Amino acid sequence: MSMRVSVEDWYGLHKGFVLEVEPGFTALVGPNGAGKTTILRQIKEYAAREGIELWEYSNVVDGGQTAKSRYQLAGDIESLATSLMASEGENVALNFSNKVGELGARVRRAVAEKRPLVVLLDAIDSGASIDRARELRGLFDLIYEQDISKGAEVYIVMAVNSYELAKGPTDCVNVRTGKHMRFRSYDTYAEFVCSFEEKFKRTSGRRKKKGE
Repeated sequence: MSMRVSVEDWYGLHKGFVLEVEPGFTALVGPNGAGKTTILRQIKEYAAREGIELWEYSNVVDGGQTAKSRYQLAGDIESLATSLMASEGENVALNFSNKVGELGARVRRAVAEKRPLVVLLDAIDSGASIDRARELRGLFDLIYEQDISKGAEVYIVMAVNSYELAKGPTDCVNVRTGKHMRFRSYDTYAEFVCSFEEKFKRTSGRRKKKGE
């Protein structure tokens, strides 16, 4: 069963569209500032209106100093020390990895109770090295194989920057148009991201001219 979310044009980022999401992993793609986080917020509002269970993790909100404070309050000195010495990408991986157990428990509960679950992930591949990005991809593949492929209605929607998470069979969505895409090579993904603004300006210009 697919989830259909009416995405409104809050900030003039796109023309507005109906976002259709299938159970499994969906990558929202586009350069920084394209509106990935904005769409995640609208999906969150949709889940609240429909009474759908939600689990979300944002590196901006849940990582950084918030994570360090959480480690300190929990007395987790090892994680705190690692976080203080680690790079940005390593910190993102550390902070999210400490929440993976919670995510897994929510997925298993949703599967057992046969209820839909929406998982929203933002900025968790920020600064990630290739190996870290592949670890994330492996996690989502594992969730799919163990639960979603058997009929579980779990929707994992992530704002993606890394090609490792957007490549191959991944169902990617252009955040300005809602169009579903596949990227078979790094070059096609890089071209999409680098030419994104130029293509959007041309399309917007044509729409404006027709409306005059």
